[in-house]
Amino acid sequence: MAHKTFDEILDAFDPYRGLEDSRTPPYTWYCDQAFFEQEQARIFQKCWVPVGRVDQCTNPGDYFTGEIVGNPFVVVRGADQQLYARHNVCRHKGAVVAQEEGHCEFFECPYHGWKYNHDGSLRAAPALGPQKCFEKERYGLRPICVDTWGPVVFLDLDGPFGGEGNPRSLTGDIGELTTFLGDRLSKLRCEPSLSKTYELNCNWKVFADNSLDGGYHVKYTHGDSLADGLESSKLETKIFKRASVQIGKTNGTDKRLGDKVMYAFVFPNLFLNLYGNMMDVNIIEPISVDRCRVKFDFYFDYENFDAWEAKRAMRKNVAKTRLIQDEDIEVCNSAQKGMNSMTFKWGRYSSLFEEAVYEFHKLLWHELRGFHQK
Repeated sequence: MAHKTFDEILDAFDPYRGLEDSRTPPYTWYCDQAFFEQEQARIFQKCWVPVGRVDQCTNPGDYFTGEIVGNPFVVVRGADQQLYARHNVCRHKGAVVAQEEGHCEFFECPYHGWKYNHDGSLRAAPALGPQKCFEKERYGLRPICVDTWGPVVFLDLDGPFGGEGNPRSLTGDIGELTTFLGDRLSKLRCEPSLSKTYELNCNWKVFADNSLDGGYHVKYTHGDSLADGLESSKLETKIFKRASVQIGKTNGTDKRLGDKVMYAFVFPNLFLNLYGNMMDVNIIEPISVDRCRVKFDFYFDYENFDAWEAKRAMRKNVAKTRLIQDEDIEVCNSAQKGMNSMTFKWGRYSSLFEEAVYEFHKLLWHELRGFHQK
């Protein structure tokens, strides 16, 4: 059988048929290397994507680093209190300049010692010798657009080079979600010691699909760990421009959950799960066509945040949340394995539960096709 083109794979999903009359995207959306490469280029190199926490850059000189689909970046707080983001690639030989996270007066490349200011401008290029047509101001670290929403830092990789209308307005994209959540995010504070990163043996969309299925899997995958504390595993779904929220009432048997749970999603790869007086933020990072990394940060609303009793309650609640995460990882890895089998081609949506995941697939189709929603 001839290998299918990207267009053929993309159009195997029809975003116009409606939820009750639609098949899910084909297995190739999750297993085809060429399709994955197009996602990297058309989604993760062009959209606003979450990369870290605002509190990682509290003071001037504080910075953190990372990668977005193989593109190293650095985010730093400048002396002017402004956040700067730059491609973390030396303009001399391409080495990665800043390492991990921390605090610095300036960045120095560990290869040949080129130095860069926080705003990315070239500070010094030692022992460069006589040069012709060398303009120092043209050899700074290349810029990336940076913005924040709540406690999360977002980057747009192609930023000012992305053409007309780029970057998109992050506020415009998620304004409806911001209004819906109100001041909830401003009351929460991160406890970094509880953060954890998982590596999954599945395509990044498998994890996203699982989190967006309207609670369909909760009864079967999270019986004792979550479902028993909810009035119903079916979640109410609200769809916004480039975001969604799934809401469920609790039955009062699990104090950790409070009176309701809310699972918010921001396209393409951010989840904010709010319950009780806590929130876990999940950032999905694609690694390869069948592997992804998910970073979990935990936020809490405690009046005496640093008190021993509060810290103990945080650890206890996170321990139960991690059980749910382990269960999700198991089923996501299983789904990827099944999609790679010779028998699986596509599935069907539950019209009762899976509105949010259907809308995610529709938006993904439009972004990959190039019909960007303004």
